[in-house]
Amino acid sequence: MKIAVVCFDMDGTLIRNTDSVRYLCTLNGNAGALQEIEKHEIDGSISWIDADHRKARLIKGLSLSAAEDKFKDTIELIQNIEQVVGHLKERGIRSVLITAGPIQVAGILGTQFGFDGVYGSLYEVEDQRFTGRITRHLGNDGKLQCLKDFCVKNGIGFEHCVAVGDSESDIDLFEKCGRSIAINYSDAVKGKASEHLITDDLSDVIGILESWQAQ
Repeated sequence: MKIAVVCFDMDGTLIRNTDSVRYLCTLNGNAGALQEIEKHEIDGSISWIDADHRKARLIKGLSLSAAEDKFKDTIELIQNIEQVVGHLKERGIRSVLITAGPIQVAGILGTQFGFDGVYGSLYEVEDQRFTGRITRHLGNDGKLQCLKDFCVKNGIGFEHCVAVGDSESDIDLFEKCGRSIAINYSDAVKGKASEHLITDDLSDVIGILESWQAQ
């Protein structure tokens, strides 16, 4: 298999101790209100997309600079992201970060580690502060569309893509890409990926990618 692109999810895959929306809500002092929304999301009385729109209102007024400044002190990342992205670059393989979370948080990781493409839901910002609105949510099928856009621009077929993710929102990518890796995965994705890993070290995917590349 010739691998041209490896696509990574963010929340639960690269970010380990929280998720990007929860991080912003808590940073803005709204942990209590967030818990109420999450309670309704868990019991199924609202959809995860509706929950995200409600959570977005809890980050109204938060500055982009605060989100960036507190990121390294608050967020626990899986080990060796830099090593993996560097390994891919050395072999001419592009790395893409695609999340249904805020593009602003994904952008922090994109800049830090040098991803070739970064996609996320568009949380509205005015005067460098979140307005509390989402102008475009990736929803259930947005991740696949983002990867398609990247591939079309770069002349790459899905058969040359590998998806790395952990949750139900990654299943479409798992099904369309040539190969896939479920990492620290939820029950919803058991048996849905080409390989399944439980690990704190992202470099564990390198051996799998190398074996596929050699086939």
